[in-house]
Amino acid sequence: MKYLGVVGALLGLSLLGVPALADETKQPAPRVGQVVIESMGPASGTIPKGKLATIVNYIHADKHTWYKNGSRHSAKHPNSKGTQRNLHDRFVLKMRYGLGDGYDVRFAMPIVMNNFRAHSTLTPNSVSSKNGIGDTTFVLHKQFLSQREGSPVDMAWDLGVWTPTGSTSDDGVGTGAWGAMAGLGVGHAFDGGRQFVEGEVMYLYRGVGHTSRVDVSDVFRLNGRYVYALSQHWDMGVETQFEYNTDSRRYGRSNNDASTTWFAGPSVTLKLPEYNASLGVSAQFSLYQNYDAVARIEKVDYPTAASLGERWKLEAKLAIVF
Repeated sequence: MKYLGVVGALLGLSLLGVPALADETKQPAPRVGQVVIESMGPASGTIPKGKLATIVNYIHADKHTWYKNGSRHSAKHPNSKGTQRNLHDRFVLKMRYGLGDGYDVRFAMPIVMNNFRAHSTLTPNSVSSKNGIGDTTFVLHKQFLSQREGSPVDMAWDLGVWTPTGSTSDDGVGTGAWGAMAGLGVGHAFDGGRQFVEGEVMYLYRGVGHTSRVDVSDVFRLNGRYVYALSQHWDMGVETQFEYNTDSRRYGRSNNDASTTWFAGPSVTLKLPEYNASLGVSAQFSLYQNYDAVARIEKVDYPTAASLGERWKLEAKLAIVF
């Protein structure tokens, strides 16, 4: 029932835009705005030359479930101290600057807060939290096909660098690894720009982390969305995000800690064209999760803090273009 309440709140918020439809009948057809879920987007678009976009993403998740091959299991502590739990909050500061000719540069810096249930969650050296600035990504983005120029779709590529800016202490959230990423996005607007469908694929390779001889996991990510512009000020859509993290490796041997997550859910965006700003909210529900990382204690497998999943999460995004 609580999931239906979240969806109902989003739907109710979107209906606030219905009266605006009557006021905007004489205006040009509305066009869709920004993607809501965390990504380096717009995946298939670009930023006009000389424009600076500042974006803040916020993600909240209550991680207290252990997922194995899509099935939910209780995240019990080996000493019967109760269910393991991680209250996860993450802000991501992103900036994008248009260079012209389809090029723009982007960076994303996360600020992460993981707060664990005291004395009942398996964490490195029993820390009660892992907080701080995470590793930062810098990306060069190029749109090489554009519907505005007669192509049937928008299409763009990404080339980026993962930099170890986060702390690597037991209570830090950095990896200590350098990495390289590449991505491709494709989108198609139709119905006069009122409807838009888009997808993006990305692969991130990361090398040796702060612990000698340990290769940090690589990341494969696939995002998609469909958005309908209700009016000049309101969008509503469906967004999805799939992510696979490979096993990390120590001395060339797998640590058996791969993970797979797939979420999807509705999104609502308030567009403020007079301020070049937008505010979006999305409720993302778990479709499939699997975490291989376990702690084996007395021949019994238990989840660790790294293998706790959430049944749903809330994402919000504020974007302003200068």
